[in-house]
Amino acid sequence: MTTPAQHKREQATARVARVQESLRAGLAALPEAGDERTRALDGLVDAAEDLLRTEHEVEIATEQVRAAKLEQHRAGAQRLALYLAAAPVAVGMVAGALMLFGGISAVWILLAVPLVGAGLRIALGPLGPTPLMVDRRLRAAYTAAAGAGLTAASLLVPGAVQAILVVLAALAAALTVVFLVQEVR
Repeated sequence: MTTPAQHKREQATARVARVQESLRAGLAALPEAGDERTRALDGLVDAAEDLLRTEHEVEIATEQVRAAKLEQHRAGAQRLALYLAAAPVAVGMVAGALMLFGGISAVWILLAVPLVGAGLRIALGPLGPTPLMVDRRLRAAYTAAAGAGLTAASLLVPGAVQAILVVLAALAAALTVVFLVQEVR
């Protein structure tokens, strides 16, 4: 199914082909001399001007198709980023509640605050207009979700494995912040 912008582009492209064909036919049937040749040349000049206008319309329609595809990609990325951002916010809030009620030490705040901040920035921050910015937002959302998963696992697993998971979660949180900073630039 074609979008209106794609349909407009296809129509303009077809019109360009028709005008080009009429120009070729007019050049092939050009009289040798006289007033008829002047009138035929004037008609060809008008057709050439029409061709230029139509080619410009094709360019505009192509740009509209590109913009529509980018907007569709942006909307999907924003929706996915919002879903992925729920994990770091939820894990950070649960870790904060556990700290508040004495279930875990206050050192966990060093991991919970960046996760909550990154999750809120991913979910609520404006998404940039370029494909590169969209990709960076998605990359940040994926690493934030991975960091949240590692943090949740480290809260549940005791012992030496917990230390490894905490280090990995801290790296994922730092990487998320780096991706968010890159997105802004």
